[in-house]
Amino acid sequence: MQIPVSLEAINDAVVNNRIEDLLLYANLLSDLGTAPARARAAFIRFQIGGIDAEDIFEEYRESWGIPIFQEDLVNFRDFRNGFLWTFRDHTTSWGEDNEARNWFYTNIEARFVRKYEFWSCDHGPEEIVFRKSGDFKSILISLIKDEDFSAFISPVFTREELKSFYDNYDEDITGFDKESLLEIIERNENW
Repeated sequence: MQIPVSLEAINDAVVNNRIEDLLLYANLLSDLGTAPARARAAFIRFQIGGIDAEDIFEEYRESWGIPIFQEDLVNFRDFRNGFLWTFRDHTTSWGEDNEARNWFYTNIEARFVRKYEFWSCDHGPEEIVFRKSGDFKSILISLIKDEDFSAFISPVFTREELKSFYDNYDEDITGFDKESLLEIIERNENW
């Protein structure tokens, strides 16, 4: 959607809970006149008003670039004021865990995330194994420090950052081979 507001400005409004700016963004979406844009504007307004708007979310999510995962890996409860706030990552016990994770790393919707949760059911009932918080890029950097190098597919990493990490990477420290790391990095559109 082409609107005269930068991603950074919207992100700042989301993070700082600046309702008036979010409502302005909703108005701009409404002015676009398309059904998905009007629906997203309504979703933002409803969530700001404390209404979950699950029906709008479910009807329009795919047109907003939010896939339907079989096991409800991303749902309306993960949103705050109309924007993705929490990403619930899952172990391989869930069928589409990898697809959801790849979506998270590469989709612009994820740029608004401030909470990351890693869920498991490997040892009984579903549980959160660990949480991370911060802006999207700092969450990804934290995952990389925990040796989840698949986060490098995210376009938030510049070519220079990718090259620097790769050039300075020592596979003897982590036990993850450099060739496999390169295969991941090569999936980044900035590489």
